[in-house]
Amino acid sequence: MICDFSDISAYAGGWIDETLDHNMLLHKDDPILASLQQAGERVLVVEDHPTAEFLAKMIFDYMVKGQFPVKEVSIWETESAHASYSSP
Repeated sequence: MICDFSDISAYAGGWIDETLDHNMLLHKDDPILASLQQAGERVLVVEDHPTAEFLAKMIFDYMVKGQFPVKEVSIWETESAHASYSSP
């Protein structure tokens, strides 16, 4: 066993809940950004377009920062569609 799933869940799950869950992700140049921020909406501004591939990379990078031996992160949009990120 490399690491316990409960450790992964605690580390990643808390961050995902706090950072991504019920949050609008917008590219820094999105024209609606200023209006949403002015209205006090919860928005996470990102450098790249917030695609599923981008989310997989965000989670991958966060897990690496936590020193988890991550090889790949996959984001499932439906039962048959997913995007993955693995280290280059």
